[in-house]
Amino acid sequence: MVAQWMREAGLEPGLDATGNLIAVLSGERPELGAIGIGSHLDTVPHGGAFDGALGVLAALEVAQAMRERGVRPTRSVAVLGFADEEGNNFGIGVLSAQLWIGEIPPSDFDTITDANGRGLDAYIAAFDVAGVPRVERPELAAYLELHVEQGPVLDADGGRAAAVEAIVGISRTTVRFTGEANHAGTTPLALRKDALLGGAELALAVRDLGEATGDRAVTTVGVFETLPGATNVIPGEVRMRVEMRSPDEGLMDELRGRVARAARAAAERHGLAVALDDWHHAPAVPMHPTALRATQDALADAGLPVRTMPSWAGHDAKVLARRMPTGMLFVPSNGGISHAPGEATDPDACALGAEALFHAVVRLAESDDL
Repeated sequence: MVAQWMREAGLEPGLDATGNLIAVLSGERPELGAIGIGSHLDTVPHGGAFDGALGVLAALEVAQAMRERGVRPTRSVAVLGFADEEGNNFGIGVLSAQLWIGEIPPSDFDTITDANGRGLDAYIAAFDVAGVPRVERPELAAYLELHVEQGPVLDADGGRAAAVEAIVGISRTTVRFTGEANHAGTTPLALRKDALLGGAELALAVRDLGEATGDRAVTTVGVFETLPGATNVIPGEVRMRVEMRSPDEGLMDELRGRVARAARAAAERHGLAVALDDWHHAPAVPMHPTALRATQDALADAGLPVRTMPSWAGHDAKVLARRMPTGMLFVPSNGGISHAPGEATDPDACALGAEALFHAVVRLAESDDL
């Protein structure tokens, strides 16, 4: 369907080696590298219609508007529809973006398998869209992505759009408190080693740490398991999973230390042993200064207030930013709902976001700072 819309817009669609949809509007100097614009075409199970798809359709609208207005930019503009961002088949998020920049080589494709053992290589070999030829990936000088916020901030305060300053870093660890399982009726409270008390204390501490940052970090305990898990047995072990997100790497480092100290203090108070697995950490990714400036100026070009905010979710842009200047624009998610059938953004906000994307693309396509 999107390939057909590309044709109707006067562009020629193609598929790259890993199933991404591509259409290029040629610029005056294509040798300089194209400005990539787009997002992903897949969604989560029982997801909504805007996450990913809005960015692809807005990118197509930008290219079509350029053709209709006779705008031929210095750099070419490549409309991109990434095939796999959500990780539904293989459990690997932003997979297509990683494949685009070569972080996963073709020699590993057969080792990436779905729940039934079918490999990525088999998926790619079988994927075909009638009438859409295979094409080489264009060389990109920069990448811009319009996306729904997927959170409540813009919608709550009436914001119409924002430039993204950074995509947050994510730190996760598993914390295990070990006490002593024993009879819940016969063991006096003063003589217990109740692992749940240590876990509960840490869960509250994690919440307090996040609140103390003044909205510069979010902290979550998403997994909390007690063993043996019987009503009449004192929990002998608690396993909990702590996640923290922030655009500030220094703050993330500080929070990791505070969580560890809070865990040790809770264990000491309740006579428990505690262990923290090594932190899994994906660093925060700031948007490139030139791309950020282009998105901020584009908001003004579209008659919108100039506003910046972090992205608290990951996107294709986070991966591509490791190889090229990258920027993002957000429009509101009604009620802050995303990854659900109720996901929605008002049509006027979509149109304003697309207009801002148009101006950002024009600015980057003429920029000497890439």
